[in-house]
Parts: sequence; C-alpha cells; structure tokens
Amino acid sequence: MNDGSLDLAILGGTFDPVHSGHLQIARVVSELLSTRVCCVPSNIPPHKSSTIATPDQRLTMLRLAVSEDPKLDVDDLELKRGDRSYTLETLKDFRRRLGPSPRLYFILGMDAYLSLPSWLGWQQLLDYAHLVVCRRETDQASAPLLLAFERSHQVKTTGMLKSSAHGRLFFVDNTALAVSSTEIRQRIKNKCDPSAFLDPAVHAYILQEQLYAAS
Repeated sequence: MNDGSLDLAILGGTFDPVHSGHLQIARVVSELLSTRVCCVPSNIPPHKSSTIATPDQRLTMLRLAVSEDPKLDVDDLELKRGDRSYTLETLKDFRRRLGPSPRLYFILGMDAYLSLPSWLGWQQLLDYAHLVVCRRETDQASAPLLLAFERSHQVKTTGMLKSSAHGRLFFVDNTALAVSSTEIRQRIKNKCDPSAFLDPAVHAYILQEQLYAAS
C-alpha cells in the first residue's frame, strides 16, 4: 500500500453556499485520515432542486473558503462535465487520475447516506472509493437495505480502512455541525446575520454579489 501522499478524499455538494459545517467535516476527515480533501461542486444535482447561486459563484465561494488551508482544494470537473452530476462518474474520473494504488475516499453526511440506494449505480461506488459517512447522535438509523450493505462493507478502525485503496464503509461520529445551506439562505433572506456560519471571505462575497437576499 502507498505511503498516503497521493491519497485523496472528495467532498461533494451544491455548496450553495459553502459553510462552516462543510469545512469542519473536510478538516476532521483530513486530520483523521491524513489526506487531502477536494471539494467538488455539483453542476445539476440529481436529488435536489436547482441551485440559486450560479456555478461560477459557487465555485468562487468554495475557492475563497479553502484558500488558506493547504489540505483543502477545489475541483470543478462536475461543472465542466455539465448536465446532471452523478457521483459514480466522478469517482471513476478521480480513480483514473490517481491510478489503482492511492486510497480514494468519498465523504457524505448521514442524510445523503440514507438516500444512497436511490443513487445511480450506488453499489458500484465502492469499486472506486471508500465511503466515509459523517453522522451525528441525532441521526436516524439506517434502512434495512443499508444495514445489509453495512454488514458486508463496514470497518471499525482507520487502520482497516487504510488497508485497501477502496471498497469499505467507515462512519465518523459527531463531526457534522447543525447548520445547512438552506438555513443560511433563509437567514440572509430574513436579514439575519449568517456570519457565524460562513468564512469571512465567503460572507463578503455574498454581500458583494447580493446573493440569496430574494431567494
């Protein structure tokens, strides 16, 4: 197995806008797994309504948010690819870039994990990456279909996770902040201060672009 220098974790999402919850998850996973984390904004998310900020605005906010952290990066491949953004295609792209040996992790929150059986080719995701699920104590239990998935693929330690390049499921507890992009957009619309949940440069950009005020 490799020394970890080429390992990569992917954090996907609409990032409309990117907030402190996204950044905390990225940093916790980066520290826990000693890996770089790449934030990948979706173009057209299959399971969500259309975004409010434009792709360029969302990309700019992400780049501002990670600019001071050398462990975090941004990749716009889903925006460049256009059309609907499917995680399976993204993981295939990253695996082609990395080659077979580096570990590739895909990070997702519990809400996204619970919807996993509705994703395109969801059981093939592990052919390309590990799944790292960040959950809170308040999150609901998995559905029966996912319980079977967990029995087959879940590992309990980072050592077991890192012993292969892909194919495993790992849960990280109590990493997700109770904040969402929806709540932040609602705060801005209601003229409430969202700055506690935003990187200062991202907040300044939102004000400059007058984003979400009428959303």
